[in-house]
Amino acid sequence: MVDPFAALEQRVNAACTRRLANASATYEGSEPFGVIFDAAPVNPLDDAESAGLLASFEQKYTPSLAYGKEIVINGTAYKVVGGLEPDSSGWVNVQVQERV
Repeated sequence: MVDPFAALEQRVNAACTRRLANASATYEGSEPFGVIFDAAPVNPLDDAESAGLLASFEQKYTPSLAYGKEIVINGTAYKVVGGLEPDSSGWVNVQVQERV
C-alpha cells in the first residue's frame, strides 16, 4: 500500500506537470513528457552567479538520467550538467546546456 502522503505528493507532481509544463521532452527515445523549462540562477564556480537553463519534471520519466546524458526539449538536444538529486516526491530540477 502506498503511504497516503506519498500518494498526495504524486498527485501534486502530476498536477504541476499538467498545469505548468511549458515544454515537451523525451529521454532515450521515451514518450514525450511535460517539463517546466526556464532560465534560473546557477552558481557553477561558487563565486559568480549567472543564468542557466533549468528543466523541472518528475524523475520517473528519466530513471537513468546522469551527468553528461542528453535530454531533448522541444526538439533541441541538451546535455545534463547538474541538479540530478530529486526531492522526496521524485521531482527534479535539472540544469542543462544546449549541445553544440
